[in-house]
Amino acid sequence: MSPKKIVIRTPNWLGDLMMSTAFINEVLRQFPDSQVDLIVKKGFETIPLPRRGMIHPFDKEVDPVFGFGKSLVSRAYDRFYVLPPSFSSALMAFASGSKQRIGYRGSLRGLFLNFSKSYAKSHRSQHLVAEYLQLLDGWSESQKIVPGLDISEEWLAKTLEELDFDLPHRFICIAPGAIYGPAKQWPVAHFKSLVDILNTNNIYTIIIGTGADRQLGDYLSNNANRAENICGKTNLNQLIAVLAKSTALVSNDSGTMHIMAALHRPQVAIFGSTSTVWTGPVNDLAEIIKLDIDCSPCFKRVCPFGHTNCLHEITPDLVWKKLQPIIG
Repeated sequence: MSPKKIVIRTPNWLGDLMMSTAFINEVLRQFPDSQVDLIVKKGFETIPLPRRGMIHPFDKEVDPVFGFGKSLVSRAYDRFYVLPPSFSSALMAFASGSKQRIGYRGSLRGLFLNFSKSYAKSHRSQHLVAEYLQLLDGWSESQKIVPGLDISEEWLAKTLEELDFDLPHRFICIAPGAIYGPAKQWPVAHFKSLVDILNTNNIYTIIIGTGADRQLGDYLSNNANRAENICGKTNLNQLIAVLAKSTALVSNDSGTMHIMAALHRPQVAIFGSTSTVWTGPVNDLAEIIKLDIDCSPCFKRVCPFGHTNCLHEITPDLVWKKLQPIIG
């Protein structure tokens, strides 16, 4: 018997949230008559995530985990899926009183989940999307389920109208930021060389990122008359809309990379310390650049050897070569 009311505790990291949309979409497909609500990190509640119900924003700095879970008791959820691999998320599910609490065991999480599962493969040896989907009994590895946002033409047009700057007709987005650490960031000098190559070839470039990337964006767009820095000038939804309008994205392994994958738009993704097997963009239009060197992936925030060769040896000319077929 299908559950009438389902709630999904989604991941806190933006990239993981984008990848979890594959799981959400499969839940919607498997249970077409069920209400499907989401619990999301505060700040992500306006993202056009797939759902068939409401969104509960959760702020861990303000909301006690157990108390937040108790506030869901009146919702009488039949099923609570726990995607983050945290003790607190399992505790939240327990406090909600949901009949079925489903997630992965480990770190005492099994105390609070009455349907706890073991990982089918060792950590980081399969894609995170597959890891999420294996929580569903009705899914098999032969199925290809991909991330996807719930974006309409009306939503896109309205969101683009909110921008306080004009976009060129055709442009490439460059996302140079890497919140995780420098071991995931392609060298700034390489990004600058790529912007200059694009500028020389009469291709307009939009530098995107948060306010923290503003100075970096200024440097990359300096002396390039076909480059504009909009870092810090968009909210998250506006950033999604700009990406949806762009010809392609060049980025590090980042949340922005996974947004583009969920939009099913062309992209070039540059990997250094992290694994394409685990968190590569699930997107048939993605070109992934990853060097096979002995020390990568190390999953470190800072290169333990001090050279970051996994990124330095990816040249701007190589990225340009990957971009050319996309640009046409």
